[in-house]
Amino acid sequence: MPVRFLHSSDLQIGRSFAFAPAETAAVLAAERFDVLDRLSQAARAAGAPRLLIAGDVFDGTQLSDHTLDRALARMAAAADLVWHLLPGNHDPHRPGGLWERLGRKGWPANVRAHLIAEPVPLDAAPGEPPAVLLPAPLGHRRVPGDPTGWMDAAGTPEGALRIGLAHGAVAGFGAEEGTEVNPIAPDRAAHAGLAYLALGDWHRMIRVGPATWYSGTPEPDRFRIDPEADGTRCGGGVALAVAIDGPGAARVERVRTGRFVWHLAEPMLAEAAEIDALADRFLAMPEAGDIVLRLVPRGALTLAGRERFRDRIEEGLAARLRWLDLDLAGLEVRPEDAELAAIDLEGAVRIAADRLAAIARDPASPQAETARRALVELWLMRELAR
Repeated sequence: MPVRFLHSSDLQIGRSFAFAPAETAAVLAAERFDVLDRLSQAARAAGAPRLLIAGDVFDGTQLSDHTLDRALARMAAAADLVWHLLPGNHDPHRPGGLWERLGRKGWPANVRAHLIAEPVPLDAAPGEPPAVLLPAPLGHRRVPGDPTGWMDAAGTPEGALRIGLAHGAVAGFGAEEGTEVNPIAPDRAAHAGLAYLALGDWHRMIRVGPATWYSGTPEPDRFRIDPEADGTRCGGGVALAVAIDGPGAARVERVRTGRFVWHLAEPMLAEAAEIDALADRFLAMPEAGDIVLRLVPRGALTLAGRERFRDRIEEGLAARLRWLDLDLAGLEVRPEDAELAAIDLEGAVRIAADRLAAIARDPASPQAETARRALVELWLMRELAR
């Protein structure tokens, strides 16, 4: 019978999502707790009696007691599973810090906090071979050297499977965040004789090697397209169900755990048909109500096109998604002469429209965006002038 566990990381419980509107931020923050229940369900479905959380369980070290109590209560409720927690760079283990606060509260019977870099025997489920966990907790946001280096010489019982648990960036592999903080050797699993190395820090699932994986965050939390996904979908929202029959025999299955589906789209728009296609594409998705979309359109629209964008995207699509985050800085408005004439055939309004159009067409003008918005408002109000 193989050793089974669910590998996850970067739960970042307590994250505030300050970049989102207050109502949306509250929903996203609450999901950091609800995903604990889905992780428990995924572990049970995989026949795994334990979960390995590879760092950044919490988003910071100054969280309220209420936040900590809620998290521990969710874990304790899954009494049939064992949670193995590791401090990461967002929640490092420091004297008098977060993890000592948690310890003073009293750990639930099914929660293990790994605060020291030393081998820890895993409680074996019936029929499982013996296994030892080699955790690499972080004591600071940035630590010198490779936090997994000690694993090479770590002594474990003869024949026991060695499983590493760490948080950091695999050196030379291309750090997701653009920097390699707490660098980890890409061949650590081979050098340390690990049957599996469960990593955290990068928020999308990545296979570094057959025995070395990043699980990614179980609930998406940022607008960064997953290069292995189709189109505009961002990374995260999965965990890894792992079964190990022996050294070099890890079987890894991706399982979905996220509720919200994050997308980042940067379409070029010029025609009404392109606007309609964009709206229809997301509205047709079965999970439309759980989509969080950052839309960064580029191109130039006529006033009529800009009105259609408002109707189909800003009002129609936004009403159906969980949240639509719009960045319109790259979307120009280029009114046609006939549209300007339709605003007002004569008088001060027409003069103003002509001046606004001249400013809007000047990319060097610091008032270009303001002029575009004013033109759109005039266009939308044209019926009132008739």
